[in-house]
Amino acid sequence: MLTDKLRRLGRYREIISLLGKYGFGYLIEEVGLSQLLSFKERIKADFQKENTQELGIRIRGLFEELGPTFIKLGQLLSIRSDLLPADLIRELENLQDNVPPVPIGKIKEKLERELGKPPEELFQFFNEDYVAAASIGQVHEARLWTGEEVMIKIQRPDIKTKIYTDLDILIDLSRLLEQHYEWAEQNKVTEISEELSESIRKELDYMLEGRNTEMVALQFENTDGIKVPEIYWDFTTSQILTMEKINGIKITEINQVVRDQEEKRNVADLLVQSFVTQILREGFFHGDPHPGNMLYIPDTRQLAFIDFGQVGRLSKKMRYDTASMMIGLMQEDTDMIVKSIYRLSDVPSDADEDEFYGDVDRISKTVSRVPFGELDLGMTVQDLLSTAQQHRIIVPTQLTMLGKTLITVEGIISGIDPKLNLLQLARPYAEELVIERYNPIKMGKRLLADGEEIAEKITKIPGRVDEVLEQAADGDLKLKISLQQIDSIFNKIDRISNQVSFSLTLLAFSIVVLGLIVGATFGTDTFLTSIHALEIGFAVAFLMFLWILYSILKSGRF
Repeated sequence: MLTDKLRRLGRYREIISLLGKYGFGYLIEEVGLSQLLSFKERIKADFQKENTQELGIRIRGLFEELGPTFIKLGQLLSIRSDLLPADLIRELENLQDNVPPVPIGKIKEKLERELGKPPEELFQFFNEDYVAAASIGQVHEARLWTGEEVMIKIQRPDIKTKIYTDLDILIDLSRLLEQHYEWAEQNKVTEISEELSESIRKELDYMLEGRNTEMVALQFENTDGIKVPEIYWDFTTSQILTMEKINGIKITEINQVVRDQEEKRNVADLLVQSFVTQILREGFFHGDPHPGNMLYIPDTRQLAFIDFGQVGRLSKKMRYDTASMMIGLMQEDTDMIVKSIYRLSDVPSDADEDEFYGDVDRISKTVSRVPFGELDLGMTVQDLLSTAQQHRIIVPTQLTMLGKTLITVEGIISGIDPKLNLLQLARPYAEELVIERYNPIKMGKRLLADGEEIAEKITKIPGRVDEVLEQAADGDLKLKISLQQIDSIFNKIDRISNQVSFSLTLLAFSIVVLGLIVGATFGTDTFLTSIHALEIGFAVAFLMFLWILYSILKSGRF
């Protein structure tokens, strides 16, 4: 336990020192962690406040120097175009795994520890030269005794412990940000960090990646044109992944090998078909479809997918609403788009629905002015999600991942043949989905499912009401009020108290004047009457009344 705390403290110092180095010293001060910096580091952090480098470049440099956890974090954040500006997204997309390779001796030790035998006994051939060295794992080629050529991904020694420590610190820092910055609380920074942390933890489990690979393979078991590598489970653990070697070229290099235009179109059509199947039919899709993870096999004319560490999932309901959003864009139906986004997202109660509708309508009308073959669907979806974020509508990560995937696929298709367009290629599949959607049998099933869901919610209402009443009776009922709501409440209280003060002052002023009038009318000659107390009292009371009235009106809360 003490060792864990010391390790976290040491890593805290390292992270905070690098935050200062890259010009984020003000964050350290705001969240109260400057005491962890040495005097020399504090001076450096103060100096860096005047840093004129672009924010994106500084963040990329910071993440690369912080190491594997933050490189993965940046790569995952590059999907969140709904949260981050375009310049920053571009820099995060360029994050590089500048890590030295693991020495072959440690690689062999890891293989023997995980699989029970040295590589010389496990494999007929094992290439000691690595194929790729990334932040989490290193890849080597091998041949099984049964003759199959395989690729082996081996997790770096001790990387899991370091990443888990970093993720714990990341959650701590997110909570501190929410305590000190209203924008962090509004954008649910801690929730986003927890979600990203969970994604990174899943990537550390190679058994899960193997299962993801098999799930995608099942989607295309009857499609000859799409290939997914086989997983060799006898040589796979949570830290070792052994899969079939695919001899193909990167899909972005296809123009160097394929000259036939029809074959190029077939490749692009396979690409679109694969993602329509993954996203809108199966709801389980490749979450990191960059060109390095998509290969083309010229000999068999197959499109191959590899590396399923990151995947996206869409429930049946989300698939339906996502398809509705796409159809709404194609048909310029603003109502359908807005309703789909509302059903998919977490919408705050004080969101300005009319203003959001107007912004979405602007995007829809922009789409209508672009020729169908030139419409950039990925960027349009990204624009919709960014607009939602501006209205504090929280869209699910799967949806932002979808937007990123569409942009990647469009870029690849354009590289294969600039004349081709994603929407043109996807239109036949979209028409199939529309026909399926309005199939009477499927519509009846949806209505039945919706009816069951509504009935289930209704049956839960009495229990929920009893629960709330019990909490209220026990004094355990809690109300969550945002800062904006608190300000509104205080403003109303001020208005009420000012109105009460004004009424009481007016009443007191009236009583004073009445008393003076009565005294002057029925009183005898006294010292007070000789000095014109009526006039002086009235003047003083009137001036006090004007001063209170002025103060209330000046506050603007009457």
